[in-house]
Amino acid sequence: MAAMTSSISELRLVIDYQRENAATRTLTLDIVDYPGEWLLDLPLLDKTYEQWSAESLMLSRQGPRAKLAAGWHAQLATLDPLAHEDEQATLKAARLFTDYLRTCRDERFAMSLLPPGRFLMPGNLAGSPALTFAPLDVPNGAEAPEHSLWAMMQRRFEAYKDVVVRPFFRDHFARLDRQIVLVDALAAFNAGPEALHDLESALGGILDCFRTGRATWLSSLVRPRIDRILFAATKADHLHHLSHDRLEAILRRMVERAAHRAEMAGAAVDVVALAAVRATREAQVQRGRETLPSIIGIPAAGETANGDTFDGKMEVATFPGDLPANLDELFAGQHSFHGLSTKAGHDADFRFLKFRPPFLEKDDAGTPALPHIRLDRALQFLIGDRLT
Repeated sequence: MAAMTSSISELRLVIDYQRENAATRTLTLDIVDYPGEWLLDLPLLDKTYEQWSAESLMLSRQGPRAKLAAGWHAQLATLDPLAHEDEQATLKAARLFTDYLRTCRDERFAMSLLPPGRFLMPGNLAGSPALTFAPLDVPNGAEAPEHSLWAMMQRRFEAYKDVVVRPFFRDHFARLDRQIVLVDALAAFNAGPEALHDLESALGGILDCFRTGRATWLSSLVRPRIDRILFAATKADHLHHLSHDRLEAILRRMVERAAHRAEMAGAAVDVVALAAVRATREAQVQRGRETLPSIIGIPAAGETANGDTFDGKMEVATFPGDLPANLDELFAGQHSFHGLSTKAGHDADFRFLKFRPPFLEKDDAGTPALPHIRLDRALQFLIGDRLT
């Protein structure tokens, strides 16, 4: 959900600005960029292996996930948690479980609840025992026998938390006092109501992990709190601006319960539809007697629409449609878009083309610049108070 990168990157940003009737001042910001999957790992810190296994198995047996997990489930049925630990069986279970998670993340299904995150982005931990475990159907209320397959999986789950999750929380996440979460709501919308509910649950779980509250000078020294959280619906340039308010409303609906708790603790929460780099421009296209609000851009090479495959060079105009005004119908799966019902899985109707970044434009001073949508509003919310 957040910016997808292969590893954490940190940037110290220094901004010089001039207050009215005052000398130039300097604002220094430490910016941490990390994959959204790492955020989804934070709830694991409060869970046992048994709890995580039960939740993962329950999810994998519901909706479109059940079909995607068929291969993993077939092998799972052959495993006895009480049997002696077996490295080869564990390796196979971890591989099949990872394949299931990877398929769930495919744009056809766009599932969001996919911990452990490093299974999909292993980096330098590929092949490590800390990434070699999977859920098991374990007996309720029992304890793992020593040297059992269950005990082996349990040890590796705890090792994952110690090696991956806790260092991320301690070294990076716990130091933050402002947070922006980038959310590809359009991908979930394309995949259907199951994906929307999955994303809603994922965002709620993430917000529950935030240490929110009104920041004070003491909290900044002892235990920083996140006092501003911005949820940003990305790819706003894939829609006409007439639908931007509705895109924000969809995302606001997804986070409203958890956001209310954060606001009660003193944190400020906002939602915005944005595009950090605007890849399209808007136009009015005449179709018969209708005038359609459309977008114009260059689809990425290999993108297809209406039987045409684009070469990454030709500019096209497309009517992206209108997002629904009735959110209850959308989340219940009753809304039709372009005349087609939203459905999950292989029958999903993928409507949003991927566009190439635009050519560099120049501002009034002749400096190359990339167009954006509401990036200024995002910065105003996140750091505007530090500039006054």
